[in-house]
Amino acid sequence: MRIHAIDLLVHVANVLLLISYSVRSMLWLRWFAVASAVTVVPYYVAQENTLWPPVFWALVFTTINLFQIARIYAARRPVVFSADEQKLYDLGFQGLRPREFLSLVLLGEWKDAKPGDQVLAEGERVSAIDFAIAGAIEIRRQGQKLGSMPPGHVIGTALALTNAPSPVSASFTEAGRYIQWPLAQLRLFLDRNPELRITLQRKVSEDLARKLEAALSVAPAAT
Repeated sequence: MRIHAIDLLVHVANVLLLISYSVRSMLWLRWFAVASAVTVVPYYVAQENTLWPPVFWALVFTTINLFQIARIYAARRPVVFSADEQKLYDLGFQGLRPREFLSLVLLGEWKDAKPGDQVLAEGERVSAIDFAIAGAIEIRRQGQKLGSMPPGHVIGTALALTNAPSPVSASFTEAGRYIQWPLAQLRLFLDRNPELRITLQRKVSEDLARKLEAALSVAPAAT
């Protein structure tokens, strides 16, 4: 059987495709698939009657694979945080992967606080979750001071879970900086990201445990 030079392209293309099925790396799988498709296209074009349907589908698969390759390379780029993002990450979100953290940050809104700015209103339901990276927050009930929270605490999580009116108010006592996540958007986002939801639930549990421990340590002194 005589093999024409142009026929070798088909064999080379299929060898490349076979290799793509053998590698474990998704990136290399896609690169070999692209090489296979590009190699076989000249064979289709060189026929007496150009085989346009295979050429079309080879180009479609090549385009899809190149798009996915670009996404893989984009995902591998180092994540660079801004100063606020780095402080937020260090204060309470180190359990998240950097890209998960950034997707969560993009959902929120950064705000500057002045002394007296309120993040919880007594008797009202929570509509947003807050996290301060600077500035102390004072907790009051019926005008009486109950305590204060330094930066690094999630504000409003327990109330968001119960949907109960807040029994306390919380206000900045000094200039501060915080991020705010609207509750409705946050719930929708977490519904689409169940793994991130689990990680954040663990974070919320740890934060509530810290607040309970702090409250119990203050109780004996009050008595």
